[in-house]
Amino acid sequence: TMSFCADDRYIALLEAVGTDIVELTGNHLVDYGHGPLRHALELYRQRGWRWYGGGANLADATRPLTITHGANRLAFLGCNPVGPSYDWATVAGPGSAPADYGRLKRQIRELRAAGYLPIVTLQYWETYQYTPTPQQVADFRALATAGAVVVQGSQAHQPQALELYGD
Repeated sequence: TMSFCADDRYIALLEAVGTDIVELTGNHLVDYGHGPLRHALELYRQRGWRWYGGGANLADATRPLTITHGANRLAFLGCNPVGPSYDWATVAGPGSAPADYGRLKRQIRELRAAGYLPIVTLQYWETYQYTPTPQQVADFRALATAGAVVVQGSQAHQPQALELYGD
């Protein structure tokens, strides 16, 4: 199996590319336990970086990240429907946001009503094909229909198709 954990010195790369926002829907966040993820979040906090799709606990992981930059009002949110279950945040433990499409759609609608443009990331099931699966198309389109302006997947180990759908 693949397990990932980065050395602290690698954060210099994220600094070098100008990181401001970190997406945390990935399914390898707690490969080495909760301690390393808590440590990573502290490193992000020290740098003033913000994150979404995962976090210190379930409330943090499921909270949309809203950004206002000039006239632009963006909201970032996401989840990990794939698991494994030990990767999901709990009331007290860190991890990725578990999938709750009802909650996600409700948040998207509320954010749109508040004038934000929601950008959604899913850690979806990995496939080794260029075209998305029928279920992937259905899930991504449902989020777009709810009002997301971008729905992206962080799962593929190879490029997948891009679709312009609805508005």
